[in-house]
Amino acid sequence: MSGYYGRPFSPFSAPRQQGLFAALPPVTAWLLKANIAVFLATWIGCDILRSPIFNYLYSLLALSLAGVKSGMIWQPLTYMFLHGGFIHIFFNMMTLYFLGPETERTMGSRHFLAMYLISGILGGLGWLWLSGSPQAVCVGASGAIFGILGAFATLYPKRELTIFVFIFPITAAAWKIVAGISVLQFLLVTGGANDNIAYAAHLAGAFAGFLYIDQLFENRHLRRLLSRLGGGFRRAPRDPFRSADSSRGDPPPSREEVDRILEKIARDGIQSLTRAERQTLHRASRTM
Repeated sequence: MSGYYGRPFSPFSAPRQQGLFAALPPVTAWLLKANIAVFLATWIGCDILRSPIFNYLYSLLALSLAGVKSGMIWQPLTYMFLHGGFIHIFFNMMTLYFLGPETERTMGSRHFLAMYLISGILGGLGWLWLSGSPQAVCVGASGAIFGILGAFATLYPKRELTIFVFIFPITAAAWKIVAGISVLQFLLVTGGANDNIAYAAHLAGAFAGFLYIDQLFENRHLRRLLSRLGGGFRRAPRDPFRSADSSRGDPPPSREEVDRILEKIARDGIQSLTRAERQTLHRASRTM
């Protein structure tokens, strides 16, 4: 996307460059480059050169309860650009590469970046809250990546995704995949699993992604869920904002209307959409 209301030059409004990342939207491409570059730098500096300076910088940027208490308040942001090994960054970047572009194009680049960072920060804070040892260290973009998963499943709940459990592929609707993973993360968190995996960060990140989309598109999923929980799962009152036609189930919007809205997002950003256009886009996503 380029040209945001005539604002000054920024990495997210620059002309697209040719190359490996040319087909990706700007924030997804930038995040991939940043994560890979930081991983290569820390791998060379810490593991190959065994540089004390790189090890010191790593300890400054990684997230720990002791570090935050000592005033390193930047750690809930910087930890998500570090990774603990090749497998760790490989799976995170694969998810970003395949799910990030469509999520970014639907949300708009600025909202996507905000959602990614908020999910990562909340994931880190969730891990800190449940971290048993002040000296334990958390690194990785997993909280932010789970935010993308939560956002994607909220935008496209019926879209089929395939994940691999060991070597066995499992294909199911996006909302089922993410719900199943979230339940598993919750069980591992409450069960006290201690295998150096930040399950709390994953869970908090996924919820942040869901909540961001819920508020951005005014879907009121969370409000309805809380209403049902508070009312003992009694039938929720009819939404006064829904028309009589929508209560019976509106037909999916036309491809022409969806294309027009997507072109408007690409041109002016998602913040330019009217409430009706946001709801139309969301209705279209739920029928895909």
